[in-house]
Amino acid sequence: MYPKKRIFSALVITAFLCMAVASMAAGELSISEQASLTISYYDKKVYVPGSEVFVKVSILNKGSIPLRFRLADDKRRSLAFEVKTLSNRKLEPSEMLKRALASSSPAYYREMVLLPGEEYSFVDDVAGYVKLDEPGAYVVSCIFYPELLESHVITESIKSNSLSLSLRPGPMTPLVAEFFRAESFEVIKAERISPDEVVARTIKARQKGNWNEFFLYLDVERLFKANPDRARAYNRESDDGRRRMISAYKAELMSSKVDTDIVVIPSSFEIKETRYGPSYGKVT
Repeated sequence: MYPKKRIFSALVITAFLCMAVASMAAGELSISEQASLTISYYDKKVYVPGSEVFVKVSILNKGSIPLRFRLADDKRRSLAFEVKTLSNRKLEPSEMLKRALASSSPAYYREMVLLPGEEYSFVDDVAGYVKLDEPGAYVVSCIFYPELLESHVITESIKSNSLSLSLRPGPMTPLVAEFFRAESFEVIKAERISPDEVVARTIKARQKGNWNEFFLYLDVERLFKANPDRARAYNRESDDGRRRMISAYKAELMSSKVDTDIVVIPSSFEIKETRYGPSYGKVT
C-alpha cells in the first residue's frame, strides 16, 4: 500500500508543477517582466524654451511569450513624460496634457500584440506633455501604461531610460529684424512645405533681393562649416561667438565676398523633377 501512496503523491506534485508552468506560459508574468521601454532623440538639435522635442519611443517584448497591451490613439492616454531639473524638481505638465486628461471623451485605443523579440516604435513630442519654458539642464524619462492612463487610478506601468536635455536661453538667430518680411511688419517663419516650394521660394526671394526670406530655409550654419578652417574656429567659440560668426558670414554672403555661387541671382529657373521621402528632398 505504501508504494502506491508514494506514487499517488508524486503524481499530484507533478500535476501541480505542470499547472504552474502552464500558468506562466499563458502570460501570468507581469508586463514589466516581459517588456522594456526605451527612448532616444529622433532628430536631436539645439533646443530652446518652446521648442518641439521629438523622441522615439520603443516597446520591446523581451520575454518568451506574446506581449499584449493597449495603445491609445491619443498617446497622452498611454504615456507620461517626466522631466526633472538636476536638483530633482519636476516640471509642470503642459496645458495640452491637462486638457487631454480632463476631457470626458472616450479613449480610443488599439489592442497590440508583440511576439517574442518584436519591437514597436513611434515618435512623440515631449513638449506636448511637459512645460519646457525655462532654460536649463534637465533629465527626461518616459512612463508607459499598458492598460491606459486613467485619472486617479493606479495602473501597472513601465519606466524608460533617461535622457539629458539642455534648453538654451534663446534661439541662435542674429537680429529680431530677420523675423520680418521686407517692407512690411509681417512676421515670417519656416513652414512645412514641399521641397520644390522651398527651392522656388528661396530663388524668388534672391531674385527680389529679400535676404530675410532667402535665408529662411537655408542651413547657414552648415554652409559656414563646410569650410574646414571655419568649422574649426566655429567649434572653439562660445554661443555668443558663434552667433557673431554666423552674422558676419551672412553679411559677407550679402556683399558677395564669400561663396558667391550660393548667392548668384538667376534670371530664370524651372523645376524639372522633385523626389522626397519623410526626411529628405531632392529638387532638380
